[in-house]
Amino acid sequence: MKKVIKIILAVLGCLILLLAVLILSLVFMTVNHMKKQVNSFDRTRIEISQVQDGVYEGKSETDLVKVEVRVTVSNGEITNIDLLKHECGLGKPAEEMIPTMIQKNDVEVDAITSATYSSEVIKDAIRNALRNGIE
Repeated sequence: MKKVIKIILAVLGCLILLLAVLILSLVFMTVNHMKKQVNSFDRTRIEISQVQDGVYEGKSETDLVKVEVRVTVSNGEITNIDLLKHECGLGKPAEEMIPTMIQKNDVEVDAITSATYSSEVIKDAIRNALRNGIE
């Protein structure tokens, strides 16, 4: 009887280990794919002075992060950025960089540590919005 219990426990242990490896592999593949998506973003610097006054919407997404923004430009300055949608998992702290963008009148600010991917997707959505105002 003890031998059967040991065999069952060994099999269960192997199954749990296999499940853990599968889950870690899936997480690794998903993060790696998202990294490739973020690296494919068009990071061409946008001169805010070239953006016409107006309100522009933009969006960007990866497998795990989806962002929609509304950006207001007046007299060559970013005066407001509304985050309309931010599906992000643990990336909510990235929203903290938006006031800095407005203050510096620049999209290219430092990403928020621990929310790097969300930071990059937010920046991409804002760039996409601003491109709508360039003639």
